[in-house]
Amino acid sequence: MKRVLLSLAFMFAMSAAASAQSFTYYFPQVAVGAGWRTTIFLSNATAGPASGTVTLTANDGSPFWTNWLDENGTNATNGNNVIPFSLASGESRRFVSVDDHPLVAGYAMVSANASVLGTAMFSLLDGGGNIMAEAGVPMAIPLGKQAVFVDTTNGFRTGVAIANPNASDLVVHFELLNDAGQMITSTIQTLGPLTHISLFTDELFPGQPPMVGRLQYWCMNPMVSVALRFSPTVQFTTMPPIAVAN
Repeated sequence: MKRVLLSLAFMFAMSAAASAQSFTYYFPQVAVGAGWRTTIFLSNATAGPASGTVTLTANDGSPFWTNWLDENGTNATNGNNVIPFSLASGESRRFVSVDDHPLVAGYAMVSANASVLGTAMFSLLDGGGNIMAEAGVPMAIPLGKQAVFVDTTNGFRTGVAIANPNASDLVVHFELLNDAGQMITSTIQTLGPLTHISLFTDELFPGQPPMVGRLQYWCMNPMVSVALRFSPTVQFTTMPPIAVAN
């Protein structure tokens, strides 16, 4: 009998610990306005219910005030920067930004009590609301050292978006490497607490000739990032970063 009680107590403790778990993911780039639209998809593939929030933060670390609609056309934010969600097992949700102001950018943090799945879509629309270009990116987790591939030949541009999810400054070291793995140049950018930047490599390193290689960046605390590659005609694709060994 004592063994049974101890076993039940252990199972209860494990269940309570599991229910107290929290999961946090990021979408390192959110662009809204001036023809840019961001769509966030979330899904619950676990056996139980899942709930949480999508918190939107602007470049300067302040709340990203914008309107988002769910798949039924209902306003999911009411003008604030938090999208609450609740998902039964197997359910999915879609949240679409409303293009009702000039271009603003930032990032999104997904916090949930279960391991929800998600992806984001960036869409560039013309004046008639038709999609000119679109690309998707998965959720990201914070890493200390990352890299993205760079291709600036034939008029292409490579940009990177980085969010600082920490409550302290983040000193980011950028290193541009050529196709032989040799570092061409480097620079440092400091991101304030909870802030976000998005820059092209030619803005980070002005005057560099066209090249193929990689941009690697590292810091003492983890960060989240994503890269975008633009064609001369503004078609684009996203490139998730790769982890680099310290």
